[in-house]
Amino acid sequence: MNDIAGTADSVDPAPGGTALPVLVEEVQRILDRPPARLTAELHLQHDLGFDSVMMLQLKGCLEARFPALREASLPDMLLGVQTIGALAGLLERMAGLPVA
Repeated sequence: MNDIAGTADSVDPAPGGTALPVLVEEVQRILDRPPARLTAELHLQHDLGFDSVMMLQLKGCLEARFPALREASLPDMLLGVQTIGALAGLLERMAGLPVA
């Protein structure tokens, strides 16, 4: 089973403020896939097979990495978001990170 809780050194966002590397890392953990195969253009449901349980796991992982997201509901985070890149952009705005 994958460790989705994160580690103490994983609490900081990626250098440069972009959420994409962090998001790719967490998606990779949930799917147990190599990060090189995960690109911003991939659709979470259609391409990666994310279901509701995986989305909840992802939300928990992202909350551990970006504490500002703890106040957001799952629909707030994912409504209208379909790709890894779109979700990364939303996370950056929600977490107050500089958008790359």
